Amino acid sequence: MFERLHPDGPPVSAAEALTSARLAERASDERPYLFMNFVSTLDGRAALDGSTRPLGGPADLEMLLELRTVAGAVLIGTGTVRAEGYARLIGDSRRRERRVAAGLSQDPPAILISRRYDIPWEAGLFAAPDQPVIVYTRADAPEAPSVRAPVEVVRLEECSPQAALADLRARGVRALLSEGGPTLFRGMLAAGMVDELFLTLTPLLTGDPAETAILSGARLPAPARMRLQWVLRSEQELFLRYAINE
Repeated sequence: MFERLHPDGPPVSAAEALTSARLAERASDERPYLFMNFVSTLDGRAALDGSTRPLGGPADLEMLLELRTVAGAVLIGTGTVRAEGYARLIGDSRRRERRVAAGLSQDPPAILISRRYDIPWEAGLFAAPDQPVIVYTRADAPEAPSVRAPVEVVRLEECSPQAALADLRARGVRALLSEGGPTLFRGMLAAGMVDELFLTLTPLLTGDPAETAILSGARLPAPARMRLQWVLRSEQELFLRYAINE
């Protein structure tokens, strides 16, 4: 259970909090409602030794899995897939049953967008036989290699996040979770396509300037203005939800 700090209220589970958020109902006709999820140390690092795994505790994992449970699909940067490996996104059959009861597919497809077709086919994501993957890429991309995961390659004349998200919306995806990474977040934010940010603050300091922050790349054309939606707490971790560019 998570303690509600803002707005105040009785303790709430991650599932209850996200159900009440009604993220899918916020989708437009043009694209899914896009919400990013990150974990960060108190000194602003989004990884330790190249991975997010050492940063978050059990509550952070619970929030991530519930975000996956309510999402129609999960957008992941190719660099993040390469660094984290991944596997089946929802391993718990009870979460899959809840998705079906909510009118969603049993497993949310993992979404990768890569103009260069620089796909880490060796990653664990592609070794999961029950994990659907959709890859958006350029029109002349070659066939995908043989992997265990069911992969659909969508070739676009103009491979852009806008075109990919429009196709996802046409497929019926209303709520799109993105797990980063920082380069993807920066690009989507600059394009005005990110609607919310879920950020876990974990009580760690690393002092490592080589590790990335939640954003990576050139300075944004203009600072992204954000509005605080909630603050939850579990033990020593804080869970922040922001609306972006409202």
